[in-house]
Amino acid sequence: MANIIDYLKWRGDIPFSVDPFNEIDALILCQFGYIKLDNCVSADLSEKITIAEAFSNFDCKLVPEGERIISFDQDSELFAEMAHSRRFGGMLISGYRNIVSSEEDMQFSAITCFPEDGSVFVAFRGTDGSLVGWKEDLMLSYVQQTGSQLHALDYINSNFMGLNCPIRLGGHSKGGNLAVYTLMMCDESIRSRIVNVFSFDGPGFRDEVVQSPEYRAILPLIKSYIPDGSVVGRLLGSGSEHKIVKNSVNGIMQHLSYNWELERNAFITVDKTSKSGNVINKTINGWLDDFDDTERENFVNTVFDVLETSADNNNISDLKGIKGYASILKSVRKLSPDQQGVLFDALKKIARSGKGAIFSDDDK
Repeated sequence: MANIIDYLKWRGDIPFSVDPFNEIDALILCQFGYIKLDNCVSADLSEKITIAEAFSNFDCKLVPEGERIISFDQDSELFAEMAHSRRFGGMLISGYRNIVSSEEDMQFSAITCFPEDGSVFVAFRGTDGSLVGWKEDLMLSYVQQTGSQLHALDYINSNFMGLNCPIRLGGHSKGGNLAVYTLMMCDESIRSRIVNVFSFDGPGFRDEVVQSPEYRAILPLIKSYIPDGSVVGRLLGSGSEHKIVKNSVNGIMQHLSYNWELERNAFITVDKTSKSGNVINKTINGWLDDFDDTERENFVNTVFDVLETSADNNNISDLKGIKGYASILKSVRKLSPDQQGVLFDALKKIARSGKGAIFSDDDK
């Protein structure tokens, strides 16, 4: 079935004046946010260049192997198709920011796009290949605010206070969470100009956030999309009504944007999520219910102590294959008895949650 690259090949010659901005355009810009544009696009919002110009300055071969995420090859193809299309090639972009900080346990990136309809679209990057980015995702379960949420809020408040035009925010995965958080917390003068927020399989928030008046007030502006086997997009709470998108694959790879099916300028949707995705989500939510905030933090810190010791470049890609598994086992053996206890106790609870989810009445 067709995906976002097919959309660019088939409909990339149609300008926004003929076919207005749609949900597929939003996902394309959010996926575009994963591309490493350091030294190609300025951090200054006033220094704009077109996507075509940015592509002419971009060389995918110069991106280090350790910084290439699983969709790297497809992202490079997406960039080329965007640059050579009438719809996106002349679109102005600016305000590229990319920060990864082990000291802050934070990974953040954003870029601002100017569709030719007079609006602004801010795309927040989801989790990249860095270990610190993955750790920050899990921190959402036990902290009030993450470093990337605060950076996202600063990005909007510092760049858009005086800009008088419609604003859209969006992001895939963690980027969707950042977009929703920013909508809820940004300055009121900016919030009043935000027309909608696109969250593509983005994780939710702690219960106290979802139940707050501030969050309830922004729900009508949130457009949430998840694949039929979603795991990431159903972590924690959201309160949003999800549009469930048909997928061309099964399992965790449904999270990747390139596997989301579409027809013309809209997603192909289904009525309900898959049974396998439901089991995984019940397992994870059961584990979260069993742990208090301190236990969650101790477990996450212990796991990432192991991973950071195992990965030479602090990147998920370092842990692939037999060599990666061997390195992880070696690091586990180096943990103190207390740390090993935290790790194995947590794994037992996760196993019990998984067993309970598989045999729950809802899935009989």
